[in-house]
This record gives sequence, structure tokens and C-alpha cells, in this order.
Amino acid sequence: MGNRDNSGNDNLIDRIIKDSKIDDEMKKNPGFGKPFPKNFYSGDTYSNFLNTAKNAGYLPPWISIQKEIREKIALTLKMIEQNAIETKIKSSIDEINEKIVKYNGSCPPNMQRGKISIENIAKQYKVWE
Repeated sequence: MGNRDNSGNDNLIDRIIKDSKIDDEMKKNPGFGKPFPKNFYSGDTYSNFLNTAKNAGYLPPWISIQKEIREKIALTLKMIEQNAIETKIKSSIDEINEKIVKYNGSCPPNMQRGKISIENIAKQYKVWE
């Protein structure tokens, strides 16, 4: 029979051993045993999450999409300034709008943004900065 009882479940000793291994792994965390920062419970929960995640080196996927959109808008603005072919400009704007749809699908609702057009691209660039 060994490590399992008649019902096929781990016995109490096995569970205690597994829990102690998990506890040992948790103690390796650099923040283990340290109190939360004073501002942890104040303000916006989402902002606290972003700060904690940023400090841990994690970036949500929509952050990289946001950067791609910003760079593509800047390139498109340069195309407009240099009087590029209108079809190339429209194609670039279509690519930006596809990225915006992807961004809006992965970011928090309060951070979603509208699509870009030739008429509003300069104004939208400031929003994406």
C-alpha cells in the first residue's frame, strides 16, 4: 500500500512533506518575510499591481504592443511629412489599427484606445506617447 490509503489519496505524512517542500521554495523568494510597503494598500489596486510586477521584472504583453503602436505611429507621421504615397500611408494606418484591436483585447478596459485615421493621427500620437 505504501504512500496512499485505500481511497487512493495521499496520506497525512505525504501531504505534510509536500507542504514543507512548497514552504522551502517560498522562503527562497527575496521578499519572503518582509512587510508590504506602506503604500501597498492605498490607492488603485491596478497601479499597485503594475508597480509590483514592474519591480519583479514582469511586463504584461500589451505593454510591448503599446510600444509597437507608438513606433508605427511615429513612422507613419514621418511618411505623411515626407508626402509619401497615400496608399502606403493608409496601409500603415491599417496595420496600426490591427495592432490597436490586439492591444484593446489584451489591456484593461480603462486603457483601451480608439482607432487611428489620417485626420487624427497627430493627436493620437500624443495619446500613445
